[in-house]
Amino acid sequence: MKKVTYSLLLTWLFINYGFSANAQNGIETRLGYSYNDKYAFTDEWQYLSTDIYLFNGNKFTRVINELRTGAGRDKKNYKQELEYLLITAQLKNLKLFGNESIVYPLYNFYVKNDNKELTAQVSDNIDVIRIIDKMPLSSTGKSIDATIEAKAIADNASEQVFNMVALQLQNIANLTASPSGALMSLVGEFGKLLGSSSRKTEYKFSSTIRLYEGHNFDTRLHSVRVYALVPPDVKNVVIKSAKANELLANSSNGLDRRKLETVFDYKDYPYLVVANYKSLYKTDVLSGNEINTELIEKRKQKINNAHDAGLVNDETFKQEMYFIEFLRTFADLKQSLNDYKLNYKNNISEVNSKSLFSVIQNYRALKTVQRVREREFTKNTTYQNIFRPEYASIVNSAELYLDADHNLKNSKDLVLTLLELENDGKNVANVPKREAYLTKLHSVDLPGRDFLSATIEGESITRIIAELENQQYREVFEKETNRLTEAEASEETLNLRTNLTEKASATKCYLCRDYVKTAITNYDTRYESYRLKQALEHNNVLQATANKKSLEYLKKKYCIETNIKSKYTAEGNLPPHIVQLTERNNELIKQVEQLNQLLKQKPDEKKLDALLDYNTQLNQFLIKLDEGYSTICTAEKGLCPCEGS
Repeated sequence: MKKVTYSLLLTWLFINYGFSANAQNGIETRLGYSYNDKYAFTDEWQYLSTDIYLFNGNKFTRVINELRTGAGRDKKNYKQELEYLLITAQLKNLKLFGNESIVYPLYNFYVKNDNKELTAQVSDNIDVIRIIDKMPLSSTGKSIDATIEAKAIADNASEQVFNMVALQLQNIANLTASPSGALMSLVGEFGKLLGSSSRKTEYKFSSTIRLYEGHNFDTRLHSVRVYALVPPDVKNVVIKSAKANELLANSSNGLDRRKLETVFDYKDYPYLVVANYKSLYKTDVLSGNEINTELIEKRKQKINNAHDAGLVNDETFKQEMYFIEFLRTFADLKQSLNDYKLNYKNNISEVNSKSLFSVIQNYRALKTVQRVREREFTKNTTYQNIFRPEYASIVNSAELYLDADHNLKNSKDLVLTLLELENDGKNVANVPKREAYLTKLHSVDLPGRDFLSATIEGESITRIIAELENQQYREVFEKETNRLTEAEASEETLNLRTNLTEKASATKCYLCRDYVKTAITNYDTRYESYRLKQALEHNNVLQATANKKSLEYLKKKYCIETNIKSKYTAEGNLPPHIVQLTERNNELIKQVEQLNQLLKQKPDEKKLDALLDYNTQLNQFLIKLDEGYSTICTAEKGLCPCEGS
């Protein structure tokens, strides 16, 4: 379809007025007031609407009578009486209509002649005519011109109306690229004009060209011009406008006819108030729930058709195409979320991690596209004012989905961390902040390293984690790890191991943990060797002590038994406490025998646990025997001493 562009002048009045100078239709215009709103209209305000208000319609009677009697009249042209007062607007350079000049019939008033005075039959209920509504503006066009003509047509010149209508119908027939609705509305207006002329009734334009019927546009007042319609003799028009500026500045959303008439308060001749509005392009707002592939394709077709018809400018079309690309990325994210939820119900670990990683990929793509647009279109008002909020709305919908699940929320945090590090650099000087980054990067159960290395996102995650962990190890763990590696294993250095172990258990730096684990494993090996050596030395001491004390215990046994026989045999029955001490002595003799058996056994001197257990048993025998004989000797001091000992 052929592309149509438009050229409109908004710096000055949308409509410039010109009138034929001959006496028959010599009504002229005089600019009485001009207003331009101070609002800074940017490129996305790309649609124009124009309203025309007619005031003092009853004063046309004065105008046409002064045309007939004024100093500038040509009496030859007034042999026939005036019958019509026709006001038209001829649009020029409006590319919606190609190269053809299209005339809008605005008003047609019947003129009554009572032989004394001409009277223009103008009703008092004319409110406002909107001749165009939200006409697209071209991004390259600078002006659109129009000429309003007010013709007083004599009763013998009514063919002028028919000729004008015939010419315009021919022009319209040549327009093949313009919207059919706009063309047919004009055809209808010409039909109404002919009908009113034949019936000698009033006509006013009523078929506004609306290319965006029903669309919700932001519209505000752009400019206002006031023109008086006067006979040629009137050179200057004074329209009081002291209150007009204040009224218009506070009427950005629209004007009120009664208030306009009050502030201008001009009573001499008819005058037109021409108000131009600009409208802001609005993209169709979408919610996250309704976005799918079918809707995206419909949107693309709609904007393509609008662009081909010239209803949106090139910059808006480009931004719409970018936004459609963004919507496709969002649709991919929604699909990956659905896949994840399905796999999560099946509870297959490997499948879950891969579907979760797909969510990460698509959310990262969504955020990346948004950030690219932010950088690329920082100074683009179409993006900033129209599309930027829509990007943010879609991302917000995505994040609401992700916040609904613990794993998905961690995935979101992982992506945001990646993007932050990619944007700000990975050399993070702050150790706690680096630790916080690692916590988020390790919060998701990702697929294996081989799977990650085969994807751009996985490779990025792996690389960034490695860089952060290397930094963290160098700054936080390397010195202490090296110190532990070089330390002699002993009780004096054991606190180094303990402190480093606690420190490593509190970090999310997996590389740090691995290095610390290796150092601790090596230290533990050395420490075990150290303890084995200590245990062997202790074993030698214990065995020597046990061998020596074993003889002492046997001697005490002999002494106790001898003393009991010598002191208590003659008495017959032994005293009860001596009986108990005798039983205790017999129990100790059994333990001495067990000790001697243990001394004959040799522990595995290469196994620390076996050696420690053997030493413990030896030590316990010695303690129990010492305590046992000490109890007997304390209870009956005369039992333990032996002659010659």
